[in-house]
Amino acid sequence: MTPFLAQSLAPSHTGLTLIALFKLVKGMVLLFVGGALLRLVDPEIAAFLAPAMDVLHLHGHSRLVHSLLLKIPVVSSHTLLLMAYASLLYSVLLLVEGCGLWLEASWAGYMTVISSSVFLPVEFYDVMRQVSVLHGAMLLLNVVIVGYLVRQLGEQRLR
Repeated sequence: MTPFLAQSLAPSHTGLTLIALFKLVKGMVLLFVGGALLRLVDPEIAAFLAPAMDVLHLHGHSRLVHSLLLKIPVVSSHTLLLMAYASLLYSVLLLVEGCGLWLEASWAGYMTVISSSVFLPVEFYDVMRQVSVLHGAMLLLNVVIVGYLVRQLGEQRLR
């Protein structure tokens, strides 16, 4: 194993690596969703995005996208466009956080703590409104991520 790889998988860095991968995967999923929604809104947008979507192997015509669309009521193209932009914007935030955490940047730690903390009250409300394993797990995961990053920032383990 190379020294760089051994260092990146050291116990103190494993948590950051896992959080970074989690953020990067969430960012890619939201990028896919946003691109798929844009492709549904307008054929011109679909033609514009097609090369980028093909390079990233993101196809909006998947069965998953169609099955999700069948489950929601008829949505106006304006609403779809807003949902697409929100998804793409949030995906950029998650991808920036993930890359920054991967590089162990302190700004990414602060950014992740703030962005994750903002949603904690909403997630807590969801758990109280509808108790489920999924809601509870998401709340617990975000609390653990925030706590871990606050500890790492306090111990100045991030650059």
